[in-house]
Amino acid sequence: MSRKFSFTVPYTVPVEDLHRAITTDDVWQARFADAPTATLQVSHPDGAGTIRIHMTEKAAEDKVPALVRKVLKSELTFSRTDNWQPLVGEVAKGSFEASTGGINTAMSGTYEMRSTAEGSELEVAGTVQVKVPLVGGAIEPLAEQLHHRVLNSERKFIEEWLTTEPTA
Repeated sequence: MSRKFSFTVPYTVPVEDLHRAITTDDVWQARFADAPTATLQVSHPDGAGTIRIHMTEKAAEDKVPALVRKVLKSELTFSRTDNWQPLVGEVAKGSFEASTGGINTAMSGTYEMRSTAEGSELEVAGTVQVKVPLVGGAIEPLAEQLHHRVLNSERKFIEEWLTTEPTA
């Protein structure tokens, strides 16, 4: 069984600046520069104003919840691919797929970036499924929370990057 989720991540920057940052290779290279267990592949298969970001990272053992550690078959690794389309008016659409190694988890969904009175926001909607007998349903909310935390961390990074990058 899978679990549906949705949440919104508010940004204090205009949607045009947010979209430009998210579709810029430099943001993602800077974001992952200090992540020794991460890999990053960035491409633009759909042309200018779009991006495909494929990220993988090994979880630090001390950051893995006890419930998850009990069912791990090997070290916990995360893989996520985001695809962003061009900004059309004040809206850009995207999609994501994520999975883990060490435990059979799959997550997928959509993004919608849009303008707000305070700046912009990212609406996230998706599903997560953890295929572990008995405890999979208990782990699914943890996976959703992790995705929410990661996107909030990216928000903080991108907002800071936009204020410090001379070419942003």
